[in-house]
Amino acid sequence: MRNTVAMLGLAALAAGCSSTTAGTPTASSTPTTDPSAKTVPYGGAPKVENPLPDNALSGDPCQALTPQQITEQLGSAITGKPDSQPISSCSWTNPDTTASIGVSYYPASNDGLSNAYVNVKPQMKRWDVLPPIQGFPAVAYATQAGSTPNTCNVLVGVTDRLSFLVDVAPRTEKMGKVDSCAGAADVANDVITTLKQNAGG
Repeated sequence: MRNTVAMLGLAALAAGCSSTTAGTPTASSTPTTDPSAKTVPYGGAPKVENPLPDNALSGDPCQALTPQQITEQLGSAITGKPDSQPISSCSWTNPDTTASIGVSYYPASNDGLSNAYVNVKPQMKRWDVLPPIQGFPAVAYATQAGSTPNTCNVLVGVTDRLSFLVDVAPRTEKMGKVDSCAGAADVANDVITTLKQNAGG
């Protein structure tokens, strides 16, 4: 099951949001922005200086990580569970440790990192601008403040309009003891390696 932080990001990024009484964004029927009418980047988001091809995220998110990478992250080569709602994504959970990883691909209509800077950042208690991951701008965010959130998301811009999200939750006994944002950044690095290989780079 995808974690709350990831779903918050999905709702805000995938279709725009409006706060409910609980402060959780709800999806609307139209995107927050019209990509043909707004120039990216905006909202303080950085430009992607060396973007991947426009079809970089057209594949299956369950192929974003190799069995070896999954084994290194979760302890065994677990089969990913695909999902297409509200966007194309895949999740891996180790049943023995409850550690989990999710990867989601966002289409160009979401305006890449710009959307997150405008719609997600104000709702997060932790928002870290990360050093570029293999040259691609990235941010880490969580609904929990502090250095050891139970779950964390890392969003990476592969073009000014395309981005992918990694969400990570550590094993139960490490909850609140390790920085899941660091783990999510490691997984994001693995995803970029795979995407670059697929793009012939």
